[in-house]
Amino acid sequence: MLIKIFISLLLVSVCLCSVSFKNSWPEEYQVYFAVYKPDWKSEKKLILRKFLLEGKGYFLIVDPNTLNTGIILAPEGSTQKLSWESVNREFKDSPYIRLINRSIKNSSNLQDAGITHVMPDQKGIDLTIDLCPSHLPLDKRIFTSIISEFEKFDHPVPLAISVSGLWMEKHHEDLEWLKRLVREKKMTVEWINHSFHHRVSLREPLKENFLLEKSTNISEEILDTEREMIEEGLVPSCMFRFPGLVSDKSLYEKVTTFGLLPIGTDAWLAKGQKAYDGSIVLIHGNGNEPVGVKDFLNLIKNEGPKVKEGDWLLFDLRQSLTNEIR
Repeated sequence: MLIKIFISLLLVSVCLCSVSFKNSWPEEYQVYFAVYKPDWKSEKKLILRKFLLEGKGYFLIVDPNTLNTGIILAPEGSTQKLSWESVNREFKDSPYIRLINRSIKNSSNLQDAGITHVMPDQKGIDLTIDLCPSHLPLDKRIFTSIISEFEKFDHPVPLAISVSGLWMEKHHEDLEWLKRLVREKKMTVEWINHSFHHRVSLREPLKENFLLEKSTNISEEILDTEREMIEEGLVPSCMFRFPGLVSDKSLYEKVTTFGLLPIGTDAWLAKGQKAYDGSIVLIHGNGNEPVGVKDFLNLIKNEGPKVKEGDWLLFDLRQSLTNEIR
């Protein structure tokens, strides 16, 4: 299988390139924090991960001012590894660290901790679509309807998709369909880590459920999902969505030490929550939540006149977050 990895160099401007690998699963994949500054003209970026592909070293990096992530060939020479505490000091004034630290103030909630709402200057929402493990096919109506409604003013249409590792493993054709829409520039996607297994029990209470199960290995849940993304040609985001939106303070803070910003929602449509301007809207595209999908399709239908006038849009989640924090 030919795997295309899109590499954002993130120098003075973002340059998108591609490197091809065959059946490449990232090896020696690990959390690795370091400053990346290729030349004196460039602003500092943060290395989040390092790994090997076909014997060559690579870094996953984030621009702390824009939240854009990219994969680059590891430059020659060594980099000085930093602790997470040192990263906080080094980038303390950046939107990236400020957003993480702000989100921690909301970390005690058992459900829906993290960033839940943004305040864009224009009217509209930030749409997040969760792809949890499911035996049902991708609900393609969401994507075709969005593109049809918004492509005049939002082209490509910006989306954030929270994807689990098992969904990627079991839905290769659906994932290829999504990637094709990206290649055809019909949409852009922020690929958010949604854990690998996304385990859930119908019997256990929330405080012992999802990632709060005692047997959970949070490192595997996070890093194996990123590795699966990279093998599929996706660039992992610096964001994270908790399965079921369930966490506690200890788990929440541990996830941030992986360099990830947890994203919640104030408008889970299937639960009857209403979307307002600035809402981070949640729907499930894995076929398990027809009510939420129906509500969203009704939402964009009702907002249709505003959409046609360009007065109600979908926003890029990264831009909404960084604009709010500045």
